[in-house]
Amino acid sequence: MKLRCWWMLVLLPVPALAADDPATLFDRGFLRRAGTLCEQRLAANPNDAVAAAFLSRVRADQGQLDEAIRLATSAVAADAKSADAQYALSEAQGRKAQSVGMLRAAGYAGKLKKSAEAALALDPRHVDALEILVDFHRKAPGIMGGDKKKAAEYLERLMQVDPAAGWLKQASIAFGDKDTTQGGQCYERAFAQAPQSGRAAVALASWLAPRWRDPARAEKLALQVTQQEPWRVGGWQVLAALYAFQDRWDELESVLQRSEASEPTHLAAWFQAGRQLVVNGKEPARAERYLRHYLSREPEIGGPSAAAARWRLGQALEKQGRTAEATAEIAAAVKADPKLEDAKKDLKRLKG
Repeated sequence: MKLRCWWMLVLLPVPALAADDPATLFDRGFLRRAGTLCEQRLAANPNDAVAAAFLSRVRADQGQLDEAIRLATSAVAADAKSADAQYALSEAQGRKAQSVGMLRAAGYAGKLKKSAEAALALDPRHVDALEILVDFHRKAPGIMGGDKKKAAEYLERLMQVDPAAGWLKQASIAFGDKDTTQGGQCYERAFAQAPQSGRAAVALASWLAPRWRDPARAEKLALQVTQQEPWRVGGWQVLAALYAFQDRWDELESVLQRSEASEPTHLAAWFQAGRQLVVNGKEPARAERYLRHYLSREPEIGGPSAAAARWRLGQALEKQGRTAEATAEIAAAVKADPKLEDAKKDLKRLKG
């Protein structure tokens, strides 16, 4: 397919998204909408296990771990035979284990394992439960119940239930082990197993996007995703980064507008474009415009944080010689997220 045909894909109308159930909204990355819907359902029926389970997962992504555990516990109490409720409890317990000291972590880790196993007993094909048990047995020390052999067994079960998800998990493991070659090969295998899977296509496109790999193929894959699954923000992000890097301004502007039309609350493509320009050291005024637009709305849960966007905005302002404004933005970023170590370095440099 020639490049001009890809451009025509960008111009095709984007199907509108309808309001959906909590599971679909969560899976599509619209966590704020999922959370609001779940809150409404729980207000009408406090024993709504589905709403409690998915609201628990939203709260876990927000870092509200005690509330996540409370909600998941109530979901299990309302429907002990819900695999999703059991999984939500395992996820919340697992995140809590990562946030506390070693002595307390053991108790939460044991609860993670118990709840995930309960989810699988109810639904042997529960992909999320299989994935969390792969991670648990790979990472948890033996004293906490971790077992590398069981990790391999759960990974094999995942491969049988959902081969694409299995290869994506193997890619994650490979990248965690710093084996980028193996990771890329796993992405290829995932896509080969499910060429219609937007998740696999975006993962592969993100891997191929750097100029030393295959950016042309990455573009083709991302364009296909934006047509087939316009709600999947990853496709728009890949295109935004590619077009920003390649100075393809008209196509970049079109992609950003269309990404926002597909889902006005999810502006990650605008952040990605601004970030790419800042990293490349070009078009700082354009980068500023994109980043300010991203900051014009509350970022989606799990998306680039407002603190990260303000740091990049500060960098764009500095490149325009607006040092005082840059310092103020980066100081605000560091205050909002003290873990932004590179932002701290920029702030120290700017203050002299």
